[in-house]
Amino acid sequence: MTRKTYVMHNGELVEKHLVVQQQENRAPMVMGDLQPYQSMATGEMVTSRSRHREILRQHNLIEVGNETSYLKSKPITTPAGRKEEIIRQVRKYQGY
Repeated sequence: MTRKTYVMHNGELVEKHLVVQQQENRAPMVMGDLQPYQSMATGEMVTSRSRHREILRQHNLIEVGNETSYLKSKPITTPAGRKEEIIRQVRKYQGY
């Protein structure tokens, strides 16, 4: 007796080997070149990715969405002595 395996594909149960065959028949995705656009930094028309990167480098710009490390929140630090001042005030209020 042959054992069959099924997977959920587009909301239906399909034999696993059929889904794998469908996925293998797909062609690789190729990203096309940029559509020409007017640079906000220089006003010139940018027609290639290399020119786009050059403009970013020349004007010290970043492309939002690609470089996100600068968006990470920085740790909050309490000014020196502030913590002790808060403790002192709370104790004074409580009558210590």
